[in-house]
Parts: sequence; structure tokens; C-alpha cells
Amino acid sequence: MFFSINSFAQTREYAVKVVGLRVGTIYATKTNLGDSVSYELKSKVDVNFLVYKLKVDYHVHSILSGGKLKRSLVSVESNRGNFLTDTKKSKEGYDVKSVQHEDKVNKKIKGEINSTFASIYFNEPKAKDKVYAEYYADFINITKPSPEYYKGVLNDNVDEYYYKNGELIKLVKKNKITDMVIEYQEPSNKKVRK
Repeated sequence: MFFSINSFAQTREYAVKVVGLRVGTIYATKTNLGDSVSYELKSKVDVNFLVYKLKVDYHVHSILSGGKLKRSLVSVESNRGNFLTDTKKSKEGYDVKSVQHEDKVNKKIKGEINSTFASIYFNEPKAKDKVYAEYYADFINITKPSPEYYKGVLNDNVDEYYYKNGELIKLVKKNKITDMVIEYQEPSNKKVRK
């Protein structure tokens, strides 16, 4: 779907934890493509407790050009089914086609999208921002209830975002059964000085 010429990529690894146990990994990649920036999330999560089972391969790829979303494609393979959301720039805004867990969505979004869920791994949001959730084809309302974190709400989904130097270091996805914690992992290939 996307390609790059003369690009520079930065990848960040995140551990996905449930009740303190690592159940998956997310790789967030930002690639500068001249006038455009590509944001990509790839994750594999496998949770299997007595009352909670979730297996997900999740892939998001969004391109922003001039600070505005140009295209986003999300594919999800899970134990609950396979899903897809495609968001394309149009003259009036965006055309969205989505097959989600509960429903099929075909809609138009008016105006511009300048922040997405994938992009906020690398770019600290501002309080009162509306961040486009690529899979849900809807907006996360962002507030900052304390200096330590941002709160994101989309329907019944509530997240907490923690940042350091403008980059995401922890994301807590609130859940009725148990919270899912996504934590940045420092690279382990640091050279040791003699």
C-alpha cells in the first residue's frame, strides 16, 4: 500500500502486560518520507486466563502529509474475527470503510485529521485534542486531568497516556476485568564502555 524513497525510520518497542505478565509486544515505527510521515503499529497479543482470552495480530499504517492524515489502513486478525478499517482523504474530508467487531461502518468525515492513535506514540497530544482512532474510525477525546498523564475517552474505552520528552512511555487501557499496560522498552543493545 505504501512505499518510501530516501526515508529515515525510528522504531520503539513496547511490552504489553496484563496483571504484570507480558502477553505481547507492540512495535511503533515513525518514518520520515520527505514531506510526509508514516506511522506504523504492529502488535501481537496473546492473553489466556480462565475468564479472559484474547489473541490479536494488529497492524496500523497511517500517512500524514503536511500535518494532515492522507490515508490509514488497519487490519486485525483475532480469535474474535478478522477486521479492517480503511480511511482515505477526499475533497470534503475522508471516506471510511470499516468492518469492526460489532458492525460495518461506511461514512464520511468532514474536515481535517491532524493527529492519530499511531502518531501519538511519537507526538505528545495537547489537552482537548481530538485524536483519530484508526481502527474505530472515530475520535478519542483527550484531556489532561493531572500533570502526570493524559486521559483519552472513546465511547466506553478509557486510556491513560504517560509521556517523557514528547514520546509515549506508558499507556494504560482501562478494562472492566483487568487493565492492559503498554510500556516502552529501552533498547538493550547499548554499548558498554571499557
